[in-house]
Amino acid sequence: MSNSPSQTATGLVDAANGRQVRRHTESGALYVKASGAAHFWGRVLDALVFVVGYCVIAVMVAVARNAMMNSGSLLAFNDGFWLALYVVLWFVGLFVYGMIWGTAGSVGDAAAGMRSVLIKNGTTAGAWLGGWRAVCWSFFPFYLFMMIASALSGGSGDTWDPKFVAIDRRSGLAQGQQPIADPKAAPASQAGQ
Repeated sequence: MSNSPSQTATGLVDAANGRQVRRHTESGALYVKASGAAHFWGRVLDALVFVVGYCVIAVMVAVARNAMMNSGSLLAFNDGFWLALYVVLWFVGLFVYGMIWGTAGSVGDAAAGMRSVLIKNGTTAGAWLGGWRAVCWSFFPFYLFMMIASALSGGSGDTWDPKFVAIDRRSGLAQGQQPIADPKAAPASQAGQ
């Protein structure tokens, strides 16, 4: 089942930023989605934080390998082992960062004033699911390439149904302000009568 805006819309807008107020489908709690720009830049910051952290670990591993070469260890000369180690460290690091993201929130979430929660009830992903979400998102460039290739070859497109939403933690609703009636929804409802 798709969670289209019409299914979660409330006819209310946030008093502080004017964006639509939506309702979690199971819990009924109200929320305001983070803006597209905040979501994008928050995820860019998350990617940068992870890549910098990974580079620091990769340099530490390279220094350890160099020290092993100087001591004459045969393992230091096994390029396949070291390449596999870098790949494993990439995915383990992503999983750990995702665990933090799924429980406490990421650096990008904090900087952008948002939080990724389940649409149905407003809870976070948790450590296990958060870790796997981060690993899956690392394949996004490949997924984007495949989606474009599918569209160019006449494919049916994407059927992915998102279950999460980035909520705005800086909205008036999140700060305790009451939402107001959407002035655009009132004329539309009167025209339909």
